Amino acid sequence: MAVPTAHHAAGNSAEYGLPRVPRTLMIREYEPLETIGSASRFHCVFVDAVRAHHLVYEKYQMLHRNIELNSIMWYERDGRVVGVLCDWDLAEDQGTGGSRTIRRAGDSAAMVWPLDWKENSVAKTTTMELPAPAKDQATEPGRNLESAAPSNVATDSQRVVKPRYRTGTGPFMAMDLLRDDDAPIHKYRHDLESFFYAYIYFAATYNPEEQAFGYIKDWQRASLVDIGHSKRHFLLELEVRRDVAKAAHDTLKPLLVDDEAPLMELLYRFCEIETDWHIIASLANSPKLVARNRAKIEEKKKEREAKMSFSIFMELLGAPEE
Repeated sequence: MAVPTAHHAAGNSAEYGLPRVPRTLMIREYEPLETIGSASRFHCVFVDAVRAHHLVYEKYQMLHRNIELNSIMWYERDGRVVGVLCDWDLAEDQGTGGSRTIRRAGDSAAMVWPLDWKENSVAKTTTMELPAPAKDQATEPGRNLESAAPSNVATDSQRVVKPRYRTGTGPFMAMDLLRDDDAPIHKYRHDLESFFYAYIYFAATYNPEEQAFGYIKDWQRASLVDIGHSKRHFLLELEVRRDVAKAAHDTLKPLLVDDEAPLMELLYRFCEIETDWHIIASLANSPKLVARNRAKIEEKKKEREAKMSFSIFMELLGAPEE
């Protein structure tokens, strides 16, 4: 009986003169952060991840855009822990830009962290796919208080209007990406702010004895706007920070309560940046005020951008850049 058959080149490599060479890809096994065991070892891994992130951005103009604890891993080399930054699937080439589905601040948080955390009020999913907005929403420059210049080097794609979208995991996202407004351009300093929140989350929830993370309940919300409100209170209110620190492991609590600790130095700087946003908002809360305060607004924006860079982050962290 005549039966249709398919003729595949891959199955007839000899006929087509194509050699078939079996290959095995060997990659190093990395450890998750849960197994890091101590604050000092985490600090080494964290610093390595920040350096790697900066190197990729400087050399290839690639921005990670989803910094969180699950994307930082480690291994040992010659008796030293080495940090690795993984999960680049949401990265953007800032040299060319790229269009992806917009994630608005009112949308669900899309990815709850830790992944096994459960509460009825929180929508849990492991996908970033969300309902697409109207077509014109994806291309028009939204109303926001951010200038188009990044905190480090201005790339061509940031000097022109391009689609704007939110990526990341809610508890670790920068405050500018959590506002109830159209998304600003995702900048390098936004990823640095995500690194900061990752360190806060480690210090507040990690249990080195059980090798497990807990969670900051007020940062586990169903919407990005709600997460932003909670994190703003954390940045600006001492009592809120004290409440978060209460649950920290005894060996990690000093990171959150010692004013001289590098993590607190970073907190005060990001607190300044957040306060500056509110000052700019007060200067621009009506068209009449915008016209009157245009010079002040632009100057304040420049000052705000200059308050965070890789060099500043590493200096406040107390770590060398290389």
